[in-house]
Amino acid sequence: MPSLPFIATDRRGRVPSALLLCHTCIVACTPTHEAPSTESTSSSTTGADSTNPFTSGAESTIPTTSGSTTGDLETGAAGTTPAASCPDGHVDDDELCDDGNAINGDGCNNDCQPSATQLWEYRPEERGTGHIDGISVDVDGSIVVGGRGSGVGAWVARFSAELVPQWQQNYGSTFGLARDVAVGEDRIYAVGSQYTDVDDHDLWVARLGADGTLEWEDTVSSGVAPDWATQAAVLDGDLVVTGLTDADKLWTRRYGADGSIKWTATEVLGTTYKNIYPQGPGLAITSDAVIVGYTGNDTIVAPELLVAYTLDGAPAWTTALPNTYGYINAVAAVPGGDLALASVDNFSALTVRRVSGTNTIAWSSAGCVGDSARDIAVDSQGDIVVIGNGPGDKGTNIRLCKFAADGTLRWGKDIDGGLGSDFGYAVAIAPLDRIVAGGAVLTSPDNLDAWLAVFSP
Repeated sequence: MPSLPFIATDRRGRVPSALLLCHTCIVACTPTHEAPSTESTSSSTTGADSTNPFTSGAESTIPTTSGSTTGDLETGAAGTTPAASCPDGHVDDDELCDDGNAINGDGCNNDCQPSATQLWEYRPEERGTGHIDGISVDVDGSIVVGGRGSGVGAWVARFSAELVPQWQQNYGSTFGLARDVAVGEDRIYAVGSQYTDVDDHDLWVARLGADGTLEWEDTVSSGVAPDWATQAAVLDGDLVVTGLTDADKLWTRRYGADGSIKWTATEVLGTTYKNIYPQGPGLAITSDAVIVGYTGNDTIVAPELLVAYTLDGAPAWTTALPNTYGYINAVAAVPGGDLALASVDNFSALTVRRVSGTNTIAWSSAGCVGDSARDIAVDSQGDIVVIGNGPGDKGTNIRLCKFAADGTLRWGKDIDGGLGSDFGYAVAIAPLDRIVAGGAVLTSPDNLDAWLAVFSP
């Protein structure tokens, strides 16, 4: 499949009228979508509470086609119930597109609104707040994020489904980082690192209450090199976490809900890792296995590596993916038993792969056009969503793309803060297959601010 280009926008967000996305852009794989010749320049802000510094003045400067300033969708906005005449292949007065099919996410959704429309956005008023590295959606639709905020230590925050801030907390020491979060059964698991003078960073794991109260935490220190936790998942109420330790080991552990250690597994990578604040290894839980993906890290071959354990921690299989050279930042389970990988092919190309069995690559695509795939998620219809970075007019832009189950690129979105390098780090799927994306946007020459947004499928 040929790669599809990303369409540039100017600083005011002007794009061809058929795309109808402001300050961002979208490429749909079906070019027959129709839309009125209009241009939106409205801005969206989240709700603010002047008594809470976390919510006060929360703002958005990236325009959105929803035109909402209260966190509510306008009538007919993406994600609402389709009209009786939608889809019928004809663009009616209240429709922005109509491709005649009921497929969500193919450029024109089944409510006759464009795919990848930004519905809500959050950016804090305070500058220099850091970044969002992990996202998890709770059963009630609320959104929990982890990363680095304006205070010291790892930062975790909860938002409503419409990105109205609920609470935030910082944990641990200066330069701490919540690299990922996972939610389940009125609890939050946060994993990442905490700074130490001994070996730079210790791997950090914590259980939080639904309101962010610290219930227990654990650290792992090799004493010889920085140690990092990078991905987390909930398994039957327990926490499974993976990361890097001892300068050369892939590390995976299952904690009980009470903080007890049920098992720990390591895989020697073969050479010393040199990553600073690594994005991978990635982690996925299937019906019968815990699967971790990273790189063989061999200085000559460096194939992408998958390691599987039983749910009890016993080694199941290990494979170097054939004809690959690079590393895996994230892994997601696909219905039917396959895996979706957010890879960095040749250490330089944003790549999505679908793997069947232990090492059969069903398809591989660099169609998202970028230099680093950071995170990946799978929606209810089996579509694969990836986030990462790509070249922009000034530094890097955030890349957000959706692929069909067969590897067809449905759409690609280029998010540009306008001042310099912006970074896409995390993605998750919310109810109605809405896409929650997070990362950091440059807001001044010295400040990266946390960025969070919700998009239609």
